[in-house]
Amino acid sequence: MKSYAVLIDFTEGAKIALNQAQRLAHITHAKIVCLNIANSADQVAEVEKELELFVQKNSINNVPVSFEVGFGNIFSAVPELLKKIDPSLAIICTHGVKGMFQHLFGAHILKLVQALPCTCIVLQENNKINLDAVETILMPIGPHPDFELKIKQTAAMALELNAPVTVYEIDKPGLDLESQLDKNKEKTKSYFTENKVPFYKMLDGIKVISVGYSRQTLEYARENSISLISLMSNISKNDLLFGVGDKENFLVNPYGIPVLCCK
Repeated sequence: MKSYAVLIDFTEGAKIALNQAQRLAHITHAKIVCLNIANSADQVAEVEKELELFVQKNSINNVPVSFEVGFGNIFSAVPELLKKIDPSLAIICTHGVKGMFQHLFGAHILKLVQALPCTCIVLQENNKINLDAVETILMPIGPHPDFELKIKQTAAMALELNAPVTVYEIDKPGLDLESQLDKNKEKTKSYFTENKVPFYKMLDGIKVISVGYSRQTLEYARENSISLISLMSNISKNDLLFGVGDKENFLVNPYGIPVLCCK
């Protein structure tokens, strides 16, 4: 049975993460493992009881739930727990000023996402989309040499959710990336066609003058009611100049659009 790991820090954002995980687990027949990181080993049992109470109070369905508590620094302890659990997916909600994950915004949430050993979905506290009712997944084309990982993980999510994929590209002529982009577009077309993933291609002209791609991509997502954005967790060497800022913008986007971070 597949499992989804949910990071719980007893905040409103944690309720969102739990409920979204339960919605997704219900339609994919998965179980949930709720995680927390205690300050020390002697607090683990107490935190586990607190986790159980939190889930009892805030659950929206009867999906099977278990609990795992580690201790130490979240940027090392969370990845270690996930290696132990080996979930199909981790689900995290970002927020600003409270709770165990109070630093999970900007570079900090990106740092954690990149440290995780598995694919994850990042939610925002103003989340507006239910994961059991995803209508369209947006997959921006990028120059990553390992882009096949994103193709396969996006395809798997699209098939589970019965959602079509919009393969999105911003036409920025003059960039020395066309060869790798063309390869990745062809790989996407071939894999999606072979695996019967419904998809549409969108080549968008430049509408927002910026160094990176996130501003225009997010505007497109907002205007076209995109339900989930698919990204690579790592940054392509071709995007080092603006890659960190772009990924931070996606993860904490103001439109409450969940982000699938492919690993």
